[in-house]
Amino acid sequence: MTIKELFAKYKNPTVIGRGGQKTVYKAITNDGTVYALKIISNPDDQRSIQEIKIAQSLDLDNVPKIIESGKVLDEDISEEKIYVVEEFIDGNTLRGILNKGITLSLNQACELLEVLLNIEVVLESHRIIHRDIKPENIMFSKGKIYLLDFGIAKVIGGDSYTRVTDAHGPHTPGYAPHELVDNIKLDQDARVDLFAIGVTIYEACTGHNPFRDAGSGVADFVNYFTMTYMPKPLVLKGDNNGMFSQFIEMLMAKNASERPSSAKRALEYYMAVKATLRLE
Repeated sequence: MTIKELFAKYKNPTVIGRGGQKTVYKAITNDGTVYALKIISNPDDQRSIQEIKIAQSLDLDNVPKIIESGKVLDEDISEEKIYVVEEFIDGNTLRGILNKGITLSLNQACELLEVLLNIEVVLESHRIIHRDIKPENIMFSKGKIYLLDFGIAKVIGGDSYTRVTDAHGPHTPGYAPHELVDNIKLDQDARVDLFAIGVTIYEACTGHNPFRDAGSGVADFVNYFTMTYMPKPLVLKGDNNGMFSQFIEMLMAKNASERPSSAKRALEYYMAVKATLRLE
């Protein structure tokens, strides 16, 4: 199949995003169904191939579903590319919400935290680490919350696309714990994502990422403060005993051994904490 033949299945596909090797289109079928159509320029890109396999392996309402994928010929340059037809999620990212100066209430933060922890339990059962949970990759759409972008996800025990000799693993400064930043492969498990979830919830409630603020946005400084600086405790209406704040601090613990030992255990801790909160 050629790109022209692929595009002919949809009514005037429109570019809605570009990044790296990927172009994303909003594609509408003749019956009005809307999809996200992704074209990836490198047909042998192993991270993209793994991302597709991961998404196809998950049966989660909170992760966009892949409808189909494969290779497609770009006849203009006589080269193959990867195409992915994915569930189209129309909404606002958490980053977009925060950029408007809006922060989440305790009730809203609990809803987001519960969704993320439940997703993480499923990922853990598949031996998958997302490794890039952050406000940009969380979408609010029609009353649902979605986790997006498994582009740097890791399958524990699977193929690795980061060299052992690399100084840093793939990460976003300010959301990655030291074992990911320092590329300590054997220490990477669900607790990497638990750390990122803690930072994301903290930022959602305050409007600020404490590590990025302390490091003035400079990657090396941000990573330094992520490993050394402990943010002020959250003060939220309804968290009368400070249990929610303590739980977020536990998720953001510097050492993985100080975080919950698994996503399942983290969810159990959270449910106990939730019982102490006064939610409106």
